[in-house]
Amino acid sequence: MDNFTRYKPLRNLLRQYNLQGSLEDLWFYFQMYEGAFPMAWIWDGRRRVPIKERIFKWELAVLSRELVLHASPTGALRLSPIQGLIRLTNMLKSVDNNMAKDNISPESAYNSLSATGQLQFAWQRNREFNALMRYYKVFSAPAVEALLTRQTGVTTREWFLVGFAIAGHLRTHFGISNRQDYSPVGIELARSQTVFEKLSQPLVALQEEFNKAARYDDTWMYTWNPLAAKPLVSLNPKAPHHLHCPVPAFVLSRVSQGLYYEISAAEGFNNPFGASFQAYVGEVLAATFPSPRFDLLEEREYKVGRATKHGADWILTDDQANLFLECKAKRMTQDAKSAVDPAIIGQQVDFLAKAVVQLYKNIADALAGHTQWQPNNRPVYPVVVTLEDWYLFGPSADLLKESVETRMAEARLDLDWLRTMPYSVASCQDFEDVSPTIAEVGIGAFFAERSPQHLTWMLQAFARELFPEVYRRTVHRDLFEDEWANIVPLRVLPEKFRRQET
Repeated sequence: MDNFTRYKPLRNLLRQYNLQGSLEDLWFYFQMYEGAFPMAWIWDGRRRVPIKERIFKWELAVLSRELVLHASPTGALRLSPIQGLIRLTNMLKSVDNNMAKDNISPESAYNSLSATGQLQFAWQRNREFNALMRYYKVFSAPAVEALLTRQTGVTTREWFLVGFAIAGHLRTHFGISNRQDYSPVGIELARSQTVFEKLSQPLVALQEEFNKAARYDDTWMYTWNPLAAKPLVSLNPKAPHHLHCPVPAFVLSRVSQGLYYEISAAEGFNNPFGASFQAYVGEVLAATFPSPRFDLLEEREYKVGRATKHGADWILTDDQANLFLECKAKRMTQDAKSAVDPAIIGQQVDFLAKAVVQLYKNIADALAGHTQWQPNNRPVYPVVVTLEDWYLFGPSADLLKESVETRMAEARLDLDWLRTMPYSVASCQDFEDVSPTIAEVGIGAFFAERSPQHLTWMLQAFARELFPEVYRRTVHRDLFEDEWANIVPLRVLPEKFRRQET
């Protein structure tokens, strides 16, 4: 049996669902999970449990894709009452299992772990406040904002203001008009309409995007959701200004980290963007590791012979050890995120391996006395910090380890360094969450526990396992929260952020 035949039962069932009503139901469930509405409970065969413990956000997001493709404007079924949602998600899981049936093996199951992590882990993140501030700071750096304004005609602050206003409205409304006037908060109508244009498209265009992205194989569940790029959809050609949002979380994501796609193809993008992220990491370090207990050095050019080198982006030192940090703003491609083929994953992960090995080369120069940093006979630990979360897990983590070892050997670097000063690769979010633990216990005490077996562990998982009490006590912090008042008026913030702000 071919995979499309296995997919047909889901398609045929979806055709019985009402398009607008079911997308509105999805919006309702997403907002229910965020606390905007009372939680629904279901019987799981043993006990009553909250629906969010049995049906997950990532499954709702996949359902949004399938409903847009196949639900009918005249369908009779809905996702409410909740039995309609349960029926569809059960079918979703069944189709996913059937798609992989022909290739099922321990190896294929393992290779799918990376794509599974990419699909699910992002929906488990609860530190949205810090992520939004991070992207605001990165995109509001003067050189980066100049690119954004040149490409879109809208400033970073205006993107955020309109995005927050839309998100606040969507807390209690499924629909919104693109004629919404935000002049009371200082946004010209032409600029807010530009943002709406960037965030929305008619149903037919969205369906075309879904069809182009669709794959009926063992990566079917993991394929990219075009709603992430344009989360607002016009369902009625006779009222194109009236927009609907089945997945509200995509709005704030799109006006923050999604601004990357507005400028990534612009001439002169790479250097300002990378420099802005590096500067942001420096702000996090300065806010978390205060002087005089910690000493922080920024990158400075140096020479080895006639060669000019740049060195590590940041070097952090305490009385126990040294942390050498390299900051990388590159993203994993969408194809690699959904891949179950190690060759495709490996091509992307090799970029990180190059960064790790380059950091070891910088450390070698520093230990040889070529840089501003003075050798101090304390342990040295390299950390590559990525702007985006690569979710190195399963095959991606193993492929990184293999690639680093290969490139270390090719560069004639001491492979024993992987044991004596093991590297870490952490997303900026993970580093932000873990750095208070490092600051409390000390650089040496924290990283000395990282043995070679931990090379494939995410830094957050390592902190949670080895320093559980300190991590739990320090992880819940809001970085730079005093700066929100200069960015977004209090009345524009969605309720959950107003609670944090006050």
